[in-house]
Amino acid sequence: MKPLRLATAAGAAALLILGAAGQSWASTPTVRWTTGAPTPVTELTLPMSFEAAPDASGIYFAYYTTLESGTRPYAGFQPKPAVGGKPMLQAVFSSFNADATTTDANCNYGADGGAGVSCAVQFPYTKGTMYGIVLDRVSDDGSTQLMNGEVVNTATGAHVAHIGSFRLPAASGRFKPSDQGFLEPYLSAGCSQQVTVTYGHPVGREGGTSYTGSLPTVTDPASGSCLSSTSTDTGAGREVTVTGDAYQPAG
Repeated sequence: MKPLRLATAAGAAALLILGAAGQSWASTPTVRWTTGAPTPVTELTLPMSFEAAPDASGIYFAYYTTLESGTRPYAGFQPKPAVGGKPMLQAVFSSFNADATTTDANCNYGADGGAGVSCAVQFPYTKGTMYGIVLDRVSDDGSTQLMNGEVVNTATGAHVAHIGSFRLPAASGRFKPSDQGFLEPYLSAGCSQQVTVTYGHPVGREGGTSYTGSLPTVTDPASGSCLSSTSTDTGAGREVTVTGDAYQPAG
């Protein structure tokens, strides 16, 4: 994928790689998640904490978020190189819809080398803190709808970073209450890394009501991936360790 020029949390521009590098989605570990809502929802919160990650880029922890029309925005987190000694995450929100438009400084046209819009922001994070990507169908002006992405601290509710926003055709509709996702080595370096994350319970909101789903599950493909995963449940959520087949522990 071509690098895109996007804003960071500090406000400086940087060249940031958002997605795939030759890996097909079918040959990566996959995620299944649900909010448990009985209908599509206007807002989604998709929580995750990072317990251990390399001081480098390489693996994308992504969620699909299919809308009622079938168009499928992506969102997720990517560990990034430390800045000033602080570990960094990049939060991503993107659409492969050719009709997507944006005026957001955190977004550029193009998604994984094709049509669409990609938005991203980097922010310093605390290991073990649960961060939620909050995706919202903000408004509908009759012809387009505004889709917005933010990062919040799920324990405190504090706002952490603005990911970006874009417009889609109004007929795109709300988010389906359940979907999938993937764990992708979008750089070859990802095949030599190990990352431990904890998935929290997805939350959907519609009509003033919140719905909390079960913990996401991660399943490895039978073949074709350089990544493998192990999962265990903790008090914080579903802890998943993802290991590349070229990973070598330090020392």
